[in-house]
Amino acid sequence: MAMYVFKDSARKVKLLAKDAFKEDKGVRFYCPNPTCDAHMHICSRSGSSTFYFSAQIKGHGHIENCPHYASNNFDPIKYNETEFDFNKALLALTEKSKPQTKKLDPGEHEQGPVVPKPPRTIRQIYDMCIAYDCTDTYNGIVIGTMLLYDGSAYMYSNADDVIGWRVIEAKRDKPNFYDSVKKEIYLVAPIGRQKYKFLLRFDDEAQYKAMQKEIYANKDNKIIVAGEWNFSEKQNKLSTTVLSKKQTKIIK
Repeated sequence: MAMYVFKDSARKVKLLAKDAFKEDKGVRFYCPNPTCDAHMHICSRSGSSTFYFSAQIKGHGHIENCPHYASNNFDPIKYNETEFDFNKALLALTEKSKPQTKKLDPGEHEQGPVVPKPPRTIRQIYDMCIAYDCTDTYNGIVIGTMLLYDGSAYMYSNADDVIGWRVIEAKRDKPNFYDSVKKEIYLVAPIGRQKYKFLLRFDDEAQYKAMQKEIYANKDNKIIVAGEWNFSEKQNKLSTTVLSKKQTKIIK
């Protein structure tokens, strides 16, 4: 699903879901991905006035690997936007998971309505960003300042603009994307322009090996990484330390 589409095939006239009307439900719109010819239409949840866009007509769906395909399961109704704090969310991803404690009475459950939580996992945050236009906002934060990808690349005129807490959509650097002696992995982003080089450092060797093997097994897939990035002029790379598996995800 997507929270925005284009009214024309040239992708010049944008329509945000929040500005859509019920009267437009029969109108065909265009997928934000310029290489995808999916027929997008306005949809809404039963009993909800919140709209989103989806390609549901047989034979006119998304192309393979389109970021706006159904695999993007972001549903704004299921998340608490007002509680979302981007920096805190990414900081939490760097913390190692705590062991879960068993309840004394696992058969008993608390009663009451389920309160939606803000996006927390790196996939939830990524899907949220991709669902919206990079110039739109989520709880007052501009989408493009949270995620560096092809759509928001123009917002980053130099490496200094990437410094800080950020999610990047990247691919492995070629020809060599790792250094086992230094426990480092090398990526490039945004994927289309490959403007910046990134370096992932690992303190834990087992974690490094697991990530290196995962990337090697998915050489052509996207890699998303959440971290606090710093720029090293000596290495001409933006770097972060991966402290938890929660910081990275392969997008297949």
